Amino acid sequence: MTCISIYISIRSYSTLRSVGDVVMVTPAFFNNKLRPSGSAERIDDETVAAELKAKDEERRAALDAAKSMQDKITDINLQLSMKAGPEGHLFGSVGHKTILTELRNQFPKGALGKRVKIVSVKDENDKEVTDHHGDIKDLGTFTVRVELLKDVEAKFAVTVNQA
Repeated sequence: MTCISIYISIRSYSTLRSVGDVVMVTPAFFNNKLRPSGSAERIDDETVAAELKAKDEERRAALDAAKSMQDKITDINLQLSMKAGPEGHLFGSVGHKTILTELRNQFPKGALGKRVKIVSVKDENDKEVTDHHGDIKDLGTFTVRVELLKDVEAKFAVTVNQA
């Protein structure tokens, strides 16, 4: 008995990755489990190659868009006005959500992408802001590093002024 692997496109089978993935399974598993339940369909090598090529093109396009956005973000200096006490301590704080909202307002809708997140916030002395999840609690200029994609990061300045 020989074991031939079959490429299948998963629709919904909990133990095999996620919907739409292409996996190789044995013919027995496909015939006894996946095909009767309608969880998968057989696809050929050309279809697999075409899907891999399309995914590669999507990744390249996303990488190019992220790199062009990285160049644009690096030049930005966000200005935020907050109420503060006489010693420069803010009433409240400037959190990651506020910074990302202001950054998104600088560009057309959807230009930044959905998975942008703040990696670090550093003050003027290049010291990491560690107060309550990296929230800014003082007046001044801060350097914020954001991750646009897994391998693409950008730095920009955030200046918090007294309102």
